Amino acid sequence: RQALENNTARQLRIMFLLQAWDQPMSYSDQTIDDARAKESTLKSFFREVEALNRGDYLSEEVGWRMPEADRKLSEAYLTVQQTVHDSLLDNFNTRDAMVAIMDVISETNIYLRTPDLKPAVLLLRSVAVYITQILKVFGVVDGADDFGFGSGSGAAGGGAANAEAASEPYIETLVSFREQVRNAALEAAKGGDAAAAIKAILATCDDLRDEILPTVGVRLEDRSGGTRWNREDPEVMMKEIAEKKAKEAEMKISKLEKKLMAKEKELDKVKTSMVKPTDLFRTDEFKEWDEAGVPTTLANGEAVSGGQIKKKKKVVDKQAKLYNDLMEKTNNNPQELVQATQSEVDDIKKQLSALSLL
Repeated sequence: RQALENNTARQLRIMFLLQAWDQPMSYSDQTIDDARAKESTLKSFFREVEALNRGDYLSEEVGWRMPEADRKLSEAYLTVQQTVHDSLLDNFNTRDAMVAIMDVISETNIYLRTPDLKPAVLLLRSVAVYITQILKVFGVVDGADDFGFGSGSGAAGGGAANAEAASEPYIETLVSFREQVRNAALEAAKGGDAAAAIKAILATCDDLRDEILPTVGVRLEDRSGGTRWNREDPEVMMKEIAEKKAKEAEMKISKLEKKLMAKEKELDKVKTSMVKPTDLFRTDEFKEWDEAGVPTTLANGEAVSGGQIKKKKKVVDKQAKLYNDLMEKTNNNPQELVQATQSEVDDIKKQLSALSLL
């Protein structure tokens, strides 16, 4: 139960599959991170094939249009089937079976990066269907989809009422997006700032992709060749977004903490440099000083030793340099620099406070 609070059932199943069933199970950050990485790879693979499968590929030439690359992928497909079969016969060795599946996905990714790609969509679909069938056997995939993890909607039934209910979130999203784009354009038209309008519209497009569509289970990916979309489980997508935002906040906090440390150090240095060299040793410890501020007599009337005078003179000389450099840098107005640096420190602390509340 505790494991399911931070991980999905699918991630845990993948973690189990990557280990031998008849040996002690290892549950650690490393093994669960490996399972998450494998799940991410599987999702990405299914999205690629789904996007290609969604296109009108039957209107084009069907078959192997890149003979060498297509043959290599076909051989990888045959290899994974044989390897998975042999592995399951070998004391139900799910680990090697999963490794074989990840290997064929790796080959597919190399195939999809072929220059001037002319994909054999039916071959890619066959690979995806086979992997899905094996993952169904393993309990990683459920549902009736031919391939992939599915959208996770779990909706049943039909009819106009169901269709209307299913389409309502998308209509609301489209109407909201249109309104935001329209408002941005109208605001820019009033001020005549076309650049601001473009920036606002692009920001709205990003918000649609990153914040709005995930709530209805739609993933958009901007590619050089256009934008691809896929259906996924909204709950899983929102969890991914929350984790991403948490990591980004953690990185921001780390950077701000380092920046705060540097600024506080800078502020301390400025304040230290503001002390006049003649006042550096004007404390109750001493009774008399020379014209440079070097102490010559202790508070009890004893003379400061020659060695101590020499050391203190070096300190005073160093302070004099710091003081003079500061006065020159600030045009004899160091308080202004102190206020500006203190303001920066306060601003960083406010940012950290805001992030800690997220």
